[in-house]
Amino acid sequence: MLTASLGVLTVELGAPLALARPMDPALSRLVVDPGCVVEAAPAGCLPDRALYHKLVSQWGFALAPHSVHAARTTGLSGFNVSLLAAFTGIDNSADYWRRGTRGEGLGSTNLEPAAWLQLYSLEMRKGFGFGIEAAGSIGVMPGTSLVSWGADVRVALLEGMRHGKLRYLPDMSLGVGLREATGLGELALGTLAFDARVSRPLIAPSGFIVTPWLGYQLVRIAADSALVDLTPGTDPLAECGFVGANVPGAPAGVAAGAPGSEPASAAASPVYDGSPVCQSGTGADFGNTVSFGEAAVLRQRLLLGVMYRHELLQLGAELITDLLRPDAAQTDSAVAAALRCDANGDNCQPSPRQWTLAVQVGAAF
Repeated sequence: MLTASLGVLTVELGAPLALARPMDPALSRLVVDPGCVVEAAPAGCLPDRALYHKLVSQWGFALAPHSVHAARTTGLSGFNVSLLAAFTGIDNSADYWRRGTRGEGLGSTNLEPAAWLQLYSLEMRKGFGFGIEAAGSIGVMPGTSLVSWGADVRVALLEGMRHGKLRYLPDMSLGVGLREATGLGELALGTLAFDARVSRPLIAPSGFIVTPWLGYQLVRIAADSALVDLTPGTDPLAECGFVGANVPGAPAGVAAGAPGSEPASAAASPVYDGSPVCQSGTGADFGNTVSFGEAAVLRQRLLLGVMYRHELLQLGAELITDLLRPDAAQTDSAVAAALRCDANGDNCQPSPRQWTLAVQVGAAF
């Protein structure tokens, strides 16, 4: 498994990030009325921000920190290097995955979105004494152009104080983790997570150690969209007979102001606003280049894990699932409505929970 994971990590990191892959985002398809793209409606296309919130919420769940570790740190002289594989279930039959990802062909939908997202990461951890530990990671997500990087810092609250009655208490830790994604083109995606864990090592007479743990994690998913052309099949320059921008020195005979307007009177003061100047047709399609804006989604997650260690070898597994439904975890009612309803606020239903299974193989020194 270690060799196979290293091979996947090497191949994915060496692949050109500009090459679009089946699960890469296709935000231009997330419009309220898909017919507007074909008909080039003069009123323009409206971005479906409800679908956008649902998509980035599920994508962010797969990106969020899923480090497989107990509450106890590696210690002052400790060092850990490991490979992690995380498999996250998604609602792949939903409209936002079918329309919001590229797929294999050039159609308007992804006919067969993947059933789960895979994230393979290389992680290194180092203890610094006083119960403090820091970690860094880099990973890839097959089927997408995503490359992730991140860092974690945590504090084991009782480490070094295992005397008297304190020795009967479980290990406890508090941590913060950051993950950022690059390679998604028109979508910027990142997560910030705060977690608390309790664990208790069980030492066998033969020398191996099994450590189960229970944890809680609060994740904030932050997404931002670049400018997206909602009608990529229509050339706005050709539609309006573009002759330049509305700036000083613009072509004569076209008023400074709205594209395609009648010439201004000599007495009128020109207004130079940089808008496109059309010689013929209309500049309405320029309005179909929009941004979906920023989205901030909260997820509350339950962590259940177990670690096996014998000498240098360390194996671990962690199951992560939503503690609350995504819409119920929001403090912003508008975000909760976007996760539960459509763009018009109709067809509301509880948003689905997700799960991640993370497995780890590594060496502890």
